[in-house]
Amino acid sequence: MEMKIVRKRVICFLMVLALMASAMQVPAKAAPKGYLFKYKGVLASMHGKADALMKKAGKPLSQKRSKSCAYNGLDSTYVYKDFTLTTYSNSVKGTQYINSITLRTNKVATKEGVKIGSSYNTVVKKYGKAKDNFGVYFYTKGKSRLQIEVTDKKVSGIMYVAK
Repeated sequence: MEMKIVRKRVICFLMVLALMASAMQVPAKAAPKGYLFKYKGVLASMHGKADALMKKAGKPLSQKRSKSCAYNGLDSTYVYKDFTLTTYSNSVKGTQYINSITLRTNKVATKEGVKIGSSYNTVVKKYGKAKDNFGVYFYTKGKSRLQIEVTDKKVSGIMYVAK
């Protein structure tokens, strides 16, 4: 049991580091050459504009905004029922760009069809094999990274991260 707690803490630490590193980058034009998240017909790419996804998702359950320590803009977190969206902007009133999307329920899936609860074998069929990093598998494509956490051979977490 204690090993699971340590593993979860390591995973959380790695995810925070990935978010911090990607938040320090200068916003790039939306280039959907990476992994895409599809929600109610809207395709969202890392570093892409967040407005269409936010509009389709509706009012968030909670939101938090703070001044960026990396540039003259805002970092924002929007918690929706099925996913959490983090964004950045290069000015206080500027366009919001997607920094990460974390899936929260099994009601949403990756564009390739993997969701929380999917088997590890499904992950391998859709994305290929990747090195096991304490139960987290990293897949990089274009300007995005897909992090898939597997516990007991089932997907327990999915996170898209801008890189």
